[in-house]
Amino acid sequence: MKTISIFILLIYWSIMIFAPVISKDVKISRAKTTNTKIVEERPKS
Repeated sequence: MKTISIFILLIYWSIMIFAPVISKDVKISRAKTTNTKIVEERPKS
């Protein structure tokens, strides 16, 4: 039982630590895609 609880806590804390990092990466990738879309649309118009 102790090992299971330790394992669950380890997963929980890893998510708590990496969630903001992952969200920042997603925001950066979204910004890159929007910038590329804007650049692609300009020559057409």
